[in-house]
Amino acid sequence: MINNYIIKVCGITDKKNFSALKKYPIDLFGFIFYDKSPRYIFNNPDHNFIKNINNKVAVFVNEKMDKVLSILETYNFSYVQLHGNEDSDYCIKLKKKGIKIIKSYLIKNEEDLKTIKMDLDSVDYLLFDYKSDNYGGSGKTFDWKILNNKVYNKPFFLSGGLSLNNINNIKMIDDNKIPYGLDLNSKFEISPGLKDVEKISKLFNLNL
Repeated sequence: MINNYIIKVCGITDKKNFSALKKYPIDLFGFIFYDKSPRYIFNNPDHNFIKNINNKVAVFVNEKMDKVLSILETYNFSYVQLHGNEDSDYCIKLKKKGIKIIKSYLIKNEEDLKTIKMDLDSVDYLLFDYKSDNYGGSGKTFDWKILNNKVYNKPFFLSGGLSLNNINNIKMIDDNKIPYGLDLNSKFEISPGLKDVEKISKLFNLNL
């Protein structure tokens, strides 16, 4: 069942859209604080609704620490997703503040997976996304079977082009290495930042 996974819907920008989504058993809601993203939350002047959401993740890409800490405090975040080249020292500084860290690693092929240095001691969760020219939201997938060839000592989220059409292919991943969570973005959208509630509804009716 889909409920066997932690479900994270990322890149939300609209208050009404969020209100429709929260009716579903979504575990984490992701908000992007990267100004080059079409899902940049500050593009919406009416973004203060995010303050009162409990189960939310702030997504950053190589952002200055002072700005990250200011946003986390202002909008009451306890999770961050780091989608850039942030090192272990960066992560540890956030962890000392009581923040849970999701660290993204970008993959296109098996060689990428082999060469990734994972800072397991400084993060709480891993996230594997498709390696594109831009950060996130590409709608593309990597070959999930390659995840069977590495040992993980942390729970991980699967990201990158997850859709109703391919999500059943998670079965290609060995039972002892199945994802902790699924990170949903561009394939569950009407347009960037506006999630397709009908598709989300269909997702929760799937039998995986």
